[in-house]
Amino acid sequence: MRLRRPLVWGLIVVGIVLAAVVGSHRADQGLPLDPDSPGPNGTKALVETLRALGARVTVSSELPSGKGTALLLADDLAQERRTRALDWVRQGGTLVVADPSSRLTRVETIGNARIGPLDAELEPRCGLPAILGVRRVSAPGGVVFQVPAGAQGCFPRDRGAWLLVQPVGAGTVVRLGGASALVNQEIGSADNAVLIADLLSPTPGPPVTVLRPPVPGGGSKTLGQLISPRVKLALAQLLVAFLLLALWRSRRLGRPVGEPTAVRIPGSELVVAVGNLLRRARHRGQAATLLAGDLRRTLAERLGLPAGATPDEVATTAADRTGVDRDRVLAVLQPSTPRDDAELVALGQAIDTIRTEVSSAHGAR
Repeated sequence: MRLRRPLVWGLIVVGIVLAAVVGSHRADQGLPLDPDSPGPNGTKALVETLRALGARVTVSSELPSGKGTALLLADDLAQERRTRALDWVRQGGTLVVADPSSRLTRVETIGNARIGPLDAELEPRCGLPAILGVRRVSAPGGVVFQVPAGAQGCFPRDRGAWLLVQPVGAGTVVRLGGASALVNQEIGSADNAVLIADLLSPTPGPPVTVLRPPVPGGGSKTLGQLISPRVKLALAQLLVAFLLLALWRSRRLGRPVGEPTAVRIPGSELVVAVGNLLRRARHRGQAATLLAGDLRRTLAERLGLPAGATPDEVATTAADRTGVDRDRVLAVLQPSTPRDDAELVALGQAIDTIRTEVSSAHGAR
């Protein structure tokens, strides 16, 4: 036991140190989708690739002002900024939205990009000029959209498309079914880098703005907006079910019904029944003790003694106040076990006699 306790504390300290080292290592890698993060889920490789191809890339939290291309990695825009973004697109800008849950344009998610339990690579199967050089895209965990009227879909899967091109005014909104193809660990897979270069910088010259995702806790969405609509629907169903259960349990239909009560047995019948049981069991000593105890309580009450008075105290007080022989009273208050029914009957008669004498003498005084 003395060796086990230091060992446990040593393991706890080692675990804390390892957690601190791992946590600091992850912190150095930056946040997911961060354009400055070299970690597996960062997007620094995307920025460096575009710059290597000659694109003028700007990482900013603000929307661009002139024409060009912008990449929205995570849509946490307030309604005012979302309206400004659409106005910028209508003036001729191209906005690539990598957040499937974005409400920038109306699209409906109808499935995922997987084949069974596996993440498969997607083929374009469309005539979009901007992605003619793309043959396959790796997008783990991506979703597919229903192609709305007026839009063009590419990379089909499950009656939907992973990429949508939606004309908005003089500009274009490109919807991606997830940002997994843009992160550092996936940008070198399949033709992901080619796809990003063709979408964001098809020709050298126009500026490219990568909108920085908000830091944790720094977004504009409320708690209600972060909750999925399906979760809200489930909570509403639970609330309705609880209210129905409460109404059902709180209301009693029909007239009140009396519950059956315990059968009342007259005292005389109860005494007779107990006496018969004692007689059949031949418990004469117990019967004698019950009779003597009842006499002791009766005499103590009449003589003004406490309920816990001993037989000796009762007998002495009865002799002093009523003149009854003390030894005779003490004999019936401390009886010996009767040898037969005749002795038990004689004891009962003696008890009745003592009770009558004491009661009469005490009442006369």
